[in-house]
Amino acid sequence: MNLSLNFTLYEFTHTDTGLANDPPDAAIDRLSLLALSLLQPIRDYWGPLRITSGYRNPAVNQAAGGYPTSQHALGEAADFVPLNADMDVVFDWLVKMSGLKFGQCISENKKRRRWIHISLPRKGKPNQQALIYDGKEYRPYV
Repeated sequence: MNLSLNFTLYEFTHTDTGLANDPPDAAIDRLSLLALSLLQPIRDYWGPLRITSGYRNPAVNQAAGGYPTSQHALGEAADFVPLNADMDVVFDWLVKMSGLKFGQCISENKKRRRWIHISLPRKGKPNQQALIYDGKEYRPYV
C-alpha cells in the first residue's frame, strides 16, 4: 500500500524484532499524513531516504527501547537516513530552511548509529522542536 509517491506502508511497519506490527486504521491515516507532509518533501529535495523506524505497536516499541508515549506508537513519527546526502546538512536544512511544520526533529547518534527522527506537529506541546541526541542526553539545536 502506497502512503505517498515514494513511500509504502511496509517501509513504516517493517521491524527486525520478529514481532507482528500491524497498525490500526487511525495509525495508517497518520502515517499517510507523515509521509505526504514531511517525508515526501524531504525525499523530493534530497533524494532517497531509508526509513529505519516508523509505526511501532506497544510490543515492538518496548522491544526497540522506545518511550511508551512515543509518537512512533501512534504512527506520527519516523526515523530515517538520507541515502545520497550528508545527514548533518539535511538536518540543518530541515530545521532552518525547509519551512516544513514538524513536532520534533532530532539528530540522533546512539551506539555509532545515526538517524534523523521527525514527527507530526503535536497538540498541546511545543512544536518546531529541534534537538541533538548523543546517546546520553538531548540538547537544543541552535
